[in-house]
Amino acid sequence: MSLQKDSSSNTNSNIPAILLVGKSGAGKSTLGNLLLGRNEFVVSDSAESSPQVCQTALIKINNKTFNIVDTPGIFDTGKTNQEILKETAQAILQCTYGIQAIIFVMEATRFTKEQKDTINQIIKFLGQDSLNHMIVVFSKCRKAPTKDPDLLFNSLVQEQKDFLNSIDNRFTVSPDLDIFEEPDDPIVERHVKNLKNYIVDIPDFYTTASFEKVRMEIERELRQWKETRENTKKKFKQLRAKAGSDAAVNMELGEACFAADSKVTLQNGKVTNISELVIGDYVCCGFENGKKIFSEVFLFIHADHDTVTEFQLIDFMKQDGSQGTLCVTPEHHIFVNGGGTDFAKNVIPNKTQLFISNGEKLVPVTSARISKERRKGYYSPLTRSGNILVDEVLCSCYASAPPYQALFNFVFAPLKIYTKIFPSNYLDKEIHPYVKFLSRGRRIVEFLDDLNISRSI
Repeated sequence: MSLQKDSSSNTNSNIPAILLVGKSGAGKSTLGNLLLGRNEFVVSDSAESSPQVCQTALIKINNKTFNIVDTPGIFDTGKTNQEILKETAQAILQCTYGIQAIIFVMEATRFTKEQKDTINQIIKFLGQDSLNHMIVVFSKCRKAPTKDPDLLFNSLVQEQKDFLNSIDNRFTVSPDLDIFEEPDDPIVERHVKNLKNYIVDIPDFYTTASFEKVRMEIERELRQWKETRENTKKKFKQLRAKAGSDAAVNMELGEACFAADSKVTLQNGKVTNISELVIGDYVCCGFENGKKIFSEVFLFIHADHDTVTEFQLIDFMKQDGSQGTLCVTPEHHIFVNGGGTDFAKNVIPNKTQLFISNGEKLVPVTSARISKERRKGYYSPLTRSGNILVDEVLCSCYASAPPYQALFNFVFAPLKIYTKIFPSNYLDKEIHPYVKFLSRGRRIVEFLDDLNISRSI
């Protein structure tokens, strides 16, 4: 999809634009009318009845004329990423002179995964440069936080605060006119004035060239993903041709995972249950130069909070004398002995060494006792590094197939690239379709020989 600079559909394209973005039904059109001081934009009663085309209107702020462009929910998370990219381009075409401000309208409700996905989509499709032009406006606020935005800010979760910090804390409130319904209400006027000041204080424009650069990078990464995927398919074809059908070894990558209450450490230092992880979280996966390193959770192979599963409990003694326990299914891969991986079921008490965190580095400790226990819930997250520190033990993210860490990092490369462009929201008890595809592979021992991959970390 090329970005044609054709402004024939918008006679105001030679005027700097103010772009209203956000989900359908978030209150973009209502905010546009507040800014205009007149009911120019059609306001829908629900997301389903929202206008499906851009609405535009001229506004003058401090003797400067701008073209407000109200987008039709281009970042709705129910749409495919291809649809979002196409509709984003169409919205940008309304702003060929340049965009003065990108106003992100967000409902002031409990921060949900859907809101987080919307933020990620906006940054991904408009690029980091868009943050210099972005203003957040919270809609559907209650009376108290509308009067005192500090109350609103203090109620936000850390991820929202981090996002606001990335845009220099440019945020305000779109007052609920069912609450502040008096003509010329000073609360309404104050917030509208704050928003207008934010708009005119932004020193330069976000241009179509900026968006074109981001779009080209997305398409480049997509081509890279397709090439990597095709190369992987070719390797599997070579593998099958070389191995034949006798004495085949299945590459089963699922059916193994961690208990729901297994502990992981997030980038903000919080220790949480693995069941609380969401795609996009960064978790500790090891150490480098005495500091923890973190890797993004980009996918779940599968997950279920209700199914009862048999786990293997591996007890070990920490350096401070306290006991630790890793709870994992027997077929999962963990790092052992010299640094290679092996099945958890192959751990031998008082012989096999695990690698655990002492807060500054990974240290080897000898496993003490092995037992089994049935627990409710299982989770199998994938990080971009392929490693994860669970219950303070260095574990692989992979399972069931012969434990060759480097091989699986290779065969998951296409998915890692693809999810950088189009993040996954898969969270299901069924094995992820890509992993099912990989499970058709045969003779991975020969595959390893063909690729000349070692078993070191």
